[in-house]
Amino acid sequence: MNVLICNDRAEPLDSLIGILENNRDVTSVKVATNGRHAIDALHSSPIDISISSGTGLDFNRMLQRHIAPTVAASLTRVVATQSPTVPLFVKAHQFGFNNVLPLTTPEEKIVPSLQRTLSGEESIKDHPSVKALHLTPGALTHSISFEDTNDQHIVELVGVGLSDHEIAEALNLSIQNVRNRVAHSIRINQLTNRTQLALLQNTNWQIPDFA
Repeated sequence: MNVLICNDRAEPLDSLIGILENNRDVTSVKVATNGRHAIDALHSSPIDISISSGTGLDFNRMLQRHIAPTVAASLTRVVATQSPTVPLFVKAHQFGFNNVLPLTTPEEKIVPSLQRTLSGEESIKDHPSVKALHLTPGALTHSISFEDTNDQHIVELVGVGLSDHEIAEALNLSIQNVRNRVAHSIRINQLTNRTQLALLQNTNWQIPDFA
């Protein structure tokens, strides 16, 4: 099992790196400390699992846009965190992660959990909080689509937090027209609600450093 760890300063994964480096079932452990390092590591040699911290979720969502499709298709993505909250599980699921690894997991169970995740036996979609919501996995990983420029303008204003009434006033449209267009944009982008639409609109695909 070849592992890439995206190690950031906000929630360092140093202890996990040590555990994996000393496990005979792990072939290699690469550590990336910024976006360029991560991209280079993913394209230079086979990586089975990439692991990021809970604070690195947004980074990893942006990172996906810069990974070759053949690499992304075979990559299993995991979030490792000390605080596996329900919101984090839901966010990771919507960002297309395969699983969440609590760092409170006993050391001897960490690698087996990663192996089960790699094989598909263990998955974030099976977490009770995620299953109860019936959400589409990876809904927030793609680029947003628009039917026309009016839809684009409306979604841009949704992204900055304007209400339907404010959008209608700003664009000189009827409130019903705005509501219909927002609903249509949610539907064609395979989203569930307005909040997801705003999040997807506000996605910045530039790769920042972990620092």
